[in-house]
Amino acid sequence: MEYPLLPKQMPETIQSVWRKTALLTTMTFILIGIAFTGFLVWLDALEGLWFWLIVGYFGLVAIGLAISLALVPYRYHYYRFEVTPEDLAFQKGFIFRSITYVPMNRIQHVETEQGPFLRKEGLMEIVIHTAATSHRIAGLKIDEAMTLREQIVNLVKVAKEDV
Repeated sequence: MEYPLLPKQMPETIQSVWRKTALLTTMTFILIGIAFTGFLVWLDALEGLWFWLIVGYFGLVAIGLAISLALVPYRYHYYRFEVTPEDLAFQKGFIFRSITYVPMNRIQHVETEQGPFLRKEGLMEIVIHTAATSHRIAGLKIDEAMTLREQIVNLVKVAKEDV
């Protein structure tokens, strides 16, 4: 049996944001590695075990970047959501897949966020807060995000009135 996919998918430009985030994270780890390597050179200790630990570190960082970039299309394909009058559904995962349903009457508040990478692509993120946790719908077009936020707020009001 094939695992069902929810109907709503992010815009394709979210893939660019995910790639930029992976590159920025990798650059941070590379800078940390360079600083530590410089420290070892300053101590005149970059030989033997330390040399191979540094080589291994940079190798793992490179492998991590390659894996992150290779998995972006899969992440895009399986990261979905759905809004119904009763609940919100969030789907994620390409190896270990999960769908999380959040009843409308459990939602406490809804936020919108936009970092520099999202802003550059004209995208926005919605954060749905419950008493236990928060759920994110990242990479929506700005007008779609604002419309969806209003829709969720109105559905929450209706759900709270019914209780």
